[in-house]
Amino acid sequence: MKDLEVIALVAKGTGATKPTARERQKLLQQQIVDAILQRKLTAGSPLPPEHELMEELGAGRNSIREAIKALDAVGIVEVQHGFGTFVSNDALTPMVRALTFRGRLSLFDNGREALELVDVRQALETGLIPFVVATISDDELELVRVAAEGIEAASRGGSSIAVWDQQFHAALFAPLGNELLSGLLDVFWQVYNNISVSLDGVAPVAGKDLCELADAHTALFEAVKCRDAVAAVNLMTAHFDGIRGRVEKWARQLESQAAVEP
Repeated sequence: MKDLEVIALVAKGTGATKPTARERQKLLQQQIVDAILQRKLTAGSPLPPEHELMEELGAGRNSIREAIKALDAVGIVEVQHGFGTFVSNDALTPMVRALTFRGRLSLFDNGREALELVDVRQALETGLIPFVVATISDDELELVRVAAEGIEAASRGGSSIAVWDQQFHAALFAPLGNELLSGLLDVFWQVYNNISVSLDGVAPVAGKDLCELADAHTALFEAVKCRDAVAAVNLMTAHFDGIRGRVEKWARQLESQAAVEP
């Protein structure tokens, strides 16, 4: 007997309130997750065919499709139209979308959540930089140097530094050899960058600020190169103070605009 049928019988026999449609759908989603784990499927593996899930879980086609859609939205599975449904290889992308939305929304109310995102990223990067200093190799340092020079060249030319900045932070923490950590750090980088791009017309980063950002990255590279963990922590802290200041500026600007709008 299927789990959903058992729940219905228990509810009927005890007089308990029957599970709502939402509760049944949540249970079905969990059952699909359990089926993935029981089969020991790995990232990229195809899920059982729809008809097989319907038979195994005792659910209708529409309910299965709704559950798959929900699991796709949170990055557990990936629907590839025309090919099938697979165990997701990328569970962090939905986090980027959700945190970007919450961060942008918070800017209309003092920017609290956007600032908290900066706090989390700062805690991670400043806390980890001493380990980077202790472990980074000369070859890994070279990748950081290339990114720092890319930031400088782009800023002097008045171009966006985003690609080089992302590469800089990725190269800086790659020596720690923790893929999940690198993925999470990149999530927070992408969230801040998405907010920055969306609000560029509100309070754009000026040419002088870009040059200062380039100088800050160069100084951080030099501190790591010299194996100076204290200087690296201080420079990283100052870097995030600047980011925090820009977020606060965006929030003030948006609040001012809202105050004058009818």
